[in-house]
Amino acid sequence: MKFFIIIKEESERLPNKNFLNLNGIPLYKHLLNELESVDVYVDTDSDRIIDECKTLTNVICYKRDLRFIEMENNIDFEVSPVLFMIENFLNKFVTDDDEIIITPHVTSPFIKLKTILKATEMLTKGYDTVCACTEHKEFTYFKGQPVNFNSEVVPKTQDLEPVVMGNGAFFIFTKKVFMKNKNRTDENNYFYPIQAPESIEIDDLEDFKLAELYVLRNSFYESIFGRDNANS
Repeated sequence: MKFFIIIKEESERLPNKNFLNLNGIPLYKHLLNELESVDVYVDTDSDRIIDECKTLTNVICYKRDLRFIEMENNIDFEVSPVLFMIENFLNKFVTDDDEIIITPHVTSPFIKLKTILKATEMLTKGYDTVCACTEHKEFTYFKGQPVNFNSEVVPKTQDLEPVVMGNGAFFIFTKKVFMKNKNRTDENNYFYPIQAPESIEIDDLEDFKLAELYVLRNSFYESIFGRDNANS
């Protein structure tokens, strides 16, 4: 089992995002700290990250290939280079086609290793890939049409079929499956539901403020009930 993480120096929607201070440490370190007991590979364009990773015995960190940087900076290149970067990692560091690969994101600072490991069990239950998701029991529309209910018979909210939204906290697959599909998921994918705070993804300033609120809330509960009961 190997964990592959991409960490960028710059972010468009939230400048310096991966280095913002969250609960006393840079955002990116929350995930690295959580994964300290497993093998982690980091692809980065940041000299700061490379220097930091030198102190982490479980992390192999390497400088991003120039071609992927050029892809990202090319306004005519309309897709993310992430899939190419994953393929590059697999070719360089993974020899076993059946090895489980996990790609979490540092923008999900509250995801837990135990949650990810539990999700990997779905690969033993007939699924080829797994990705995190959130489930929402809301009256949902797409292009003006109801998605999960019959507009002529309005059900109770609790009886609605949940709408599943992909969450970037993690993707799980094997090298063989990725090389076949050139993608992190395929048709035989399991959507693994997660809840807040693990589902908090930081893409913009509002997301970061939400993460800060959770940290404050957790600190408050810890001060009253103790660390073990703060998340209950």
